Amino acid sequence: MNRFNRKTFALAAVIACSFGFVQLFVIRVIPPTCGVVLDAITGKPVPNVNVLLQVSTYEGWGVHTEVRHRTSTNRLGLFFLRGTFQWDPLFVLRGTWVTVNEDRDGMTGGEQSSAATQVLYNPMSNRRGWPVGNKAYFPLTVTFRRGGCDRVWDATCEYKIFRIASSIPLIPVLNNTDGCRQIANSSVQGRCSQLNTYRGAFVHVDTYEDVQRSKELCRQLEAAGLSKICLDQLASYVANPAYDRSIKSQVGEPIPDGMFPESIAGLPVMNNKHCGPRLEFSGRMMCASGYGSQMKQLVAVYIEEWPGSAKSIEATDWRPQYTDHAESRVNAEIWPGGGRILHYQGPMYNSFFWYSGEKHVEVFFYHSIPQRDQFVSYYLEQFPSTLPAS
Repeated sequence: MNRFNRKTFALAAVIACSFGFVQLFVIRVIPPTCGVVLDAITGKPVPNVNVLLQVSTYEGWGVHTEVRHRTSTNRLGLFFLRGTFQWDPLFVLRGTWVTVNEDRDGMTGGEQSSAATQVLYNPMSNRRGWPVGNKAYFPLTVTFRRGGCDRVWDATCEYKIFRIASSIPLIPVLNNTDGCRQIANSSVQGRCSQLNTYRGAFVHVDTYEDVQRSKELCRQLEAAGLSKICLDQLASYVANPAYDRSIKSQVGEPIPDGMFPESIAGLPVMNNKHCGPRLEFSGRMMCASGYGSQMKQLVAVYIEEWPGSAKSIEATDWRPQYTDHAESRVNAEIWPGGGRILHYQGPMYNSFFWYSGEKHVEVFFYHSIPQRDQFVSYYLEQFPSTLPAS
């Protein structure tokens, strides 16, 4: 080999070695994953559930998630996901994980929160446009990166050291949490209890009483930091027709005796008196009626029931935005035998407001009328003020 050939060969070797050295940093190896999916309570194999290999990469200022490989468990609960190579010259690969029992697209959540997103925002697996996996089980994210579950609801995420021959317990959907006690592993038992408590809050929401029980289930998740999320999602679920559930028709409530008599101080009640409907989530119910004639309403009475509402108020806290509010004033008054009430006085309108237990009472006058004091006295007698005397 002459001198020129030796230099050419040496240069080629240096380039090849350099290229191979660079490849060690720009090609990421995602190894194959296999395991068995078991029912967390019975220990039996769970067949025909989706298993997805998901990958996240940086894209500009955001993170993009995609499904790299997908498969399903066989009748023995076994699955195999082949590995892959990730060409990563710009170091955009952020993480990889496996999601068990999610929809086949696997796009309901990013990063390791795939399963958590599905459970938190679709606990009944009935949101329109959200494909789901096997509804008999909760989805689960399996991460092989230490700390991968740190910022995720840990009931929906599990850390595994090895990708090969992993045994993955899948939490079943239960009618209550009693079945979770059959699980020997305390960590899995706790996950089972959390998941079924959260879902249980959404099962029965047809009446105000149902929703109050659901709220209590949400509050039981305070230790897990999920109480507020549960309550927020419950409110949305009760009111939102985007879920595949029957929406109860809104109907009025019976008007209590004596609330809107046929006449007060000679002024007849109008035909607009009504109560409700009662809102399932908050329990709020408005009753209202007018007094006067069909041609001219002189008085409006509003009685709003709001369980858990505040029982005290200052004059400056209640200043409704009536059209003359800029020139109005609100003063506290003490009525003999009736207690403390707030009096709104404007150049056009007069109104009296007070709390009576969990009811908010307002008697509103469109015009100055001689029967004003009789109206206020009547409703103070029916609904005594519970505002503090001072």
